[in-house]
Amino acid sequence: MYSMEKWNMTPAEKIWWLKIAAAWGTACLTLVLQLYLKTDGTTVFMFGAIVYVVISEIMARVFKIDNARALKIGVGAFFFSWVMVWVLLNTVILSMG
Repeated sequence: MYSMEKWNMTPAEKIWWLKIAAAWGTACLTLVLQLYLKTDGTTVFMFGAIVYVVISEIMARVFKIDNARALKIGVGAFFFSWVMVWVLLNTVILSMG
C-alpha cells in the first residue's frame, strides 16, 4: 500500500528547498541588475547576500525556529545554486549577443 507519510518534510527540509528556489529567483534578479541596469559585480553580489539574510529571517518567523538556525540551513546550497545559475544565464545571454 502506498503511503504519503514519506513526503512529510521537516521545517529544516522545507527551508532548504525554499532557499534553493529563492536562489534561482535571486540569480534572475542579479542578472537583470547586472546586464540591464549596468550594476557592478560587487554590488550585485551584496544584493544576493542581503536577499539571503532577508529570506532566512522570513523563514525563521514562518516556521518558528531560531534565527541563527534558519540562517545556517541551506547556506551552501543557496550560494552555490545562486552563483551557478547567475553565471550560466550570464554566459548564455552574452554568447547569444
